[in-house]
Amino acid sequence: MHTFVSTQMDYVIFVYGLAFFLLGAACLSMRARAFLQLPWGWLAAFAFSHGSAEWLDLAALGFGRNQTLSAIKIVLIIASFVFLFQFALAGLAQRRTQRVLGYAVLGVALSLVAVAASTGGLTLLEISARWLLGLPGGLLAAVAIDRTRASSQAGSGPWLVVLAAFTMLYAVLTGAIAPTADFFPVQVLNDQHFLQLTGVPVQVFRAFAAVVMAIALWIASEAVRNKAEEKPSRYTLALAAIMLILVTSGWGLTEALTRQSYNQIAIRGNHQADALAQIVDTGMQRLQQAAQLLTVNSAIIEIASNPQGARLPIVNLVLDQATVALQLEVAYLLDTSGNVIASSNRNAPDSFVGRNYAFRPYFQAAVKGSGANYLALGVTSGIFGHYASAPVRDLEGQVRLVAVLKSRLPSLASVAKQATDCMLLSPLGVVIDACDQRLNLRSLWPLSTEDVKALIDSRQFGPGPFRPLLGVRPKADQILLWRGRQAMYVNAPLSLEGWSVALLMPLREARTYRLFGIGTTLILSLLAIFAYVLLHGHEVYERRLGSLMEQLRDQSQIDPLTQLPNRGWFHENFERELRKSQRLGNPLALGNLEKLCLRRADHALTAL
Repeated sequence: MHTFVSTQMDYVIFVYGLAFFLLGAACLSMRARAFLQLPWGWLAAFAFSHGSAEWLDLAALGFGRNQTLSAIKIVLIIASFVFLFQFALAGLAQRRTQRVLGYAVLGVALSLVAVAASTGGLTLLEISARWLLGLPGGLLAAVAIDRTRASSQAGSGPWLVVLAAFTMLYAVLTGAIAPTADFFPVQVLNDQHFLQLTGVPVQVFRAFAAVVMAIALWIASEAVRNKAEEKPSRYTLALAAIMLILVTSGWGLTEALTRQSYNQIAIRGNHQADALAQIVDTGMQRLQQAAQLLTVNSAIIEIASNPQGARLPIVNLVLDQATVALQLEVAYLLDTSGNVIASSNRNAPDSFVGRNYAFRPYFQAAVKGSGANYLALGVTSGIFGHYASAPVRDLEGQVRLVAVLKSRLPSLASVAKQATDCMLLSPLGVVIDACDQRLNLRSLWPLSTEDVKALIDSRQFGPGPFRPLLGVRPKADQILLWRGRQAMYVNAPLSLEGWSVALLMPLREARTYRLFGIGTTLILSLLAIFAYVLLHGHEVYERRLGSLMEQLRDQSQIDPLTQLPNRGWFHENFERELRKSQRLGNPLALGNLEKLCLRRADHALTAL
């Protein structure tokens, strides 16, 4: 669940912002005379500004975070909290002294937020705004909404309770759960701990709270409409259906584009990993061939046949020439006991001469008659390298010496320029020759106690402790969280058994594809919300205009004192009856009109 949500975080943020835009649309669609105690315009301003601030995170995910973008987002968040605070104060403060006191509290809170910004930067500014403005503003707004129940019409009260409850829930989620920081209580109440505890980002719960708030507000207002018949519901139902279609189809479009981009990244990454593996394999093959060539040198063969002969200076010269010509780290000869008898670094402080390397697998393989390649950390030099060994035989064909060449590993960082990170991986997952040298000698995935002990005993990579970089062993082409950002893991095997080249490919292309899908859905959603607000306003205007025209017509034809039809009513009905009699060919008598007048008079008297 945690991995799935982390890959969908951009769409979660999109839905989060959209939820607040729906809440804003619900506030704008309130009837003019519904819940008069509360200024819903302030709540709409809060919803739109808060949703816009959250959508700025989409830009940060796509183009990277920077100070300017973070500052704009925090300013919008603070403005939204001020609007929420204003909504609460206007709904609670009925007297002038109460309003003055409320504004004084708001001013103190803003002053403390400004002090926090001057001392702790943008992070402390956002945290203080959430604690000092978002949390109390949301709680006060919930109290203000709950107070409206007393004067609300039947049917709307329960939904106002729901609205107040989820407004309070939102206040806790957005005010108490802040970005991670190194001071109490944010060390405990932060979004990372919330994610670890629930497995779901806090933005999901905030978005759910906003959606429920919008639905409760719409239904509560609809309950009032049933009495006054001023606000149509078909646009609300249409908007809900359109939003459901847009959100689901937009997610499908985004996922389809993402899969396409992942396939392209995987193909490109595997091609690059294969190319790097080929470079490493070619280097190992050439070094192995050079080691084998060294074994046929006459001076080396002679010293293998007669170790006590006087050819050692010539052998040292041959090793020196091989080191220079092949740009090696060192070249040396070992006897069958594993002791170095000649070395090109014989005059260096860390000379190999006289040291024993019988424990090395490359020596053990060569003594048995076959050469070997080996990648390891130098026991004496402490330098990573590639070792190639070959057996040196005497004139009778017996293995008498072992020739070893050591070269530095090829720098993958200079070749794998498109990867976020690159590395050589041992069969147990130990990292060497990483693009980021700080990753060397760490394991890519957790190792068992037995594996760690075996590695330490082999002395191949030093004493450990081989701390893991990932929680589990990754699979090929897997999307994983790598050092705070998503990346694709690709690898290619080397000719050396169990070894591989691993690359972590960046997902910039995939993020661009996802932003395109989300951006398309966002624009269509905004158009739907804008159309809803316009159509709803037009419908309300037409209904109010029709009601006003009906009132004016009654005033022109009914006597205000007696509520009886007047001369204007007589002329209108007489002309209608006259046209009817002419069309049907029937005679017309004023008695008919008299009956109409009497019936209208009876109705008026009954009403009085």
